[in-house]
Amino acid sequence: MSAAVNVNKGTALVTGASSGIGATYADRLARRGHNLVLVARDEQRLRELAARLGAQYGVKVDVVRADLTSKEDVRTVEGTVARG
Repeated sequence: MSAAVNVNKGTALVTGASSGIGATYADRLARRGHNLVLVARDEQRLRELAARLGAQYGVKVDVVRADLTSKEDVRTVEGTVARG
C-alpha cells in the first residue's frame, strides 16, 4: 500500500484505538492526512499502531495510555489535547 501525501487536516482523537473499530478509524483518518492522538489501555499495541501509521502515512501520532473509566486518566487525556 502506498503512503498518502501528508496534507495536515488537523488532529483527530481516537479512543479505543488499540484494536477493532478504533484501530480501523485511526488507520482511515491517518490515510486521509490527519495527525492522531490514540487513546487506549494497551500501551504496547498503541505504540505499535502509532509507529506503523506514522511510517505508512507520514502523520504525527501521539499515544496516551488511559482507562476512560478513571477520572484521573480522563484528565490526562484532556491535558494532552489541550497542549496540542
